[in-house]
Amino acid sequence: MRKIKLQLLLTALFFSGSAPAFAAPAVDLLSELAYTPPAAIAVSTPAVVAADPGRFIKPPCVPSQALVPGRAFSPVVSDARRQRAISDLLAKLAVCKPMPYDNDGVVHTDPHNGLPRKPAGYYKEYTLIVPGRNSGAKPEPVVIGGVTYMTGPVLSARGPERLMIGDNREVYYTPDHYTTFVYLAIVR
Repeated sequence: MRKIKLQLLLTALFFSGSAPAFAAPAVDLLSELAYTPPAAIAVSTPAVVAADPGRFIKPPCVPSQALVPGRAFSPVVSDARRQRAISDLLAKLAVCKPMPYDNDGVVHTDPHNGLPRKPAGYYKEYTLIVPGRNSGAKPEPVVIGGVTYMTGPVLSARGPERLMIGDNREVYYTPDHYTTFVYLAIVR
């Protein structure tokens, strides 16, 4: 064990290019390299706050040409407000514009029924803001591909409607906060 620690110290001195600058701290470094219990070692993972289990992983945005809106969706989104809201959100996601809510862009690690099974981290969630749907709004019908879906009631500013983006290219619309998912192919 000590041989490995000494090798680490020597490697650090070698890469520093300035051994005399490390001469005094090297003694302290050797004492610090003594056994450290695993609980005392802090591991930092970007975008995850271990002290706050309510936080989710939120990786940096990656621009995606696959999300650039086209002329329509398949199946057809008959509701003009939603079609416009989905297109506007996708246009922002395609070029990494800032989102209005902190939870936008978080990775979903728990699989939802209705979404194709993929590895953890495959899907990211985004709030779909539909004009005219304010807090207190009742559920309303949405017709997609000739099928009528019901949205959830608007219980908060974010509302129940979301887009789940798979692998920065697949678009799934959920009108009722993860109960129903509709795959939307972008028609170019």
